[in-house]
Amino acid sequence: MGNSSGNKKPKVINTLKYYREKLGATQKEIESRTGVGNRHWPYYENGTHEPKVSLAQRMVAVFNDIAEEKEIELKKLTVDDLYPPQ
Repeated sequence: MGNSSGNKKPKVINTLKYYREKLGATQKEIESRTGVGNRHWPYYENGTHEPKVSLAQRMVAVFNDIAEEKEIELKKLTVDDLYPPQ
């Protein structure tokens, strides 16, 4: 009975890749600017890992900063834009 998917966690729905690409930023640039460890960004982007609230807030700040620096028309993002409520 039920799902026998073992201990596999469901993926965390997010829009990190969408906004990163929209801003023309590389994964390495986002890692550097958010303080995410080397090569860890893909885990957040593909939903394997969920960031702590403090990191999600840094992600939002970095995306907003990049949009301003590159003069890309983008509404001010919030954590809910990156991690939509389910």
